[in-house]
Amino acid sequence: MKRAMSLLLSAAVAAAALSIGFAGAASASVPRCIGSQLSARIVDWQGAAGSRIADVVLVNTSFSTCTIRNYPRVRLVSAHGAILINGTAASITAAAHTLPRLGFLKTEVSDNNYCGPSYAKPVTLAFVLPDSLGRVVAMPLSPTDSSGVPPCLGAAGSAGHISMHAWHT
Repeated sequence: MKRAMSLLLSAAVAAAALSIGFAGAASASVPRCIGSQLSARIVDWQGAAGSRIADVVLVNTSFSTCTIRNYPRVRLVSAHGAILINGTAASITAAAHTLPRLGFLKTEVSDNNYCGPSYAKPVTLAFVLPDSLGRVVAMPLSPTDSSGVPPCLGAAGSAGHISMHAWHT
C-alpha cells in the first residue's frame, strides 16, 4: 500500500513539476548549490525486511537560488564521520532541480546489511555533492540515534548497500 501511494505521489509530483518547469535541466544562469548553503534533516526512520528507510528534507538555507542534481553520493556515517555504508559516486548527469532561497526538497534513503565494526552514535546520513561542491550531513533524529543502522544479514565484514530516490517537492 505504501509503495503504491509513493508511486502515485511520485507520478503526480513529476507531472506537476513538468507542467511548471521545475524538473529537468536547470537554467545555466542559476549557480549550483554548494554544501555550505544547504541543510538536511532526517524526519523519520522506518524498518522493512532488514532495511532501514529514512525520510529526509533538504533546505536551501541561503538567500540565493541554486540548482542541485538528483543522486549525490549518499553515506551512512557515525558521529565522528566514519563511513559505515558508502553509496555510489554522485551523478553528474541526473536531472537538476532549481532550489529557491529557503526552499526545500525531500527524498527517501534506503540502506541494508551493515556488518561492520561498532560505531559512535548518533548515526546519520551525509550527501556528497559532485565536483567538489561539498557535503551536507543530515541532522539525526536524536543525539543518540542509531535507528538507521540495518541488521547484518551476511557474513561479518560483508558490504552493505545504500541508495536514494530522486529529490522531489
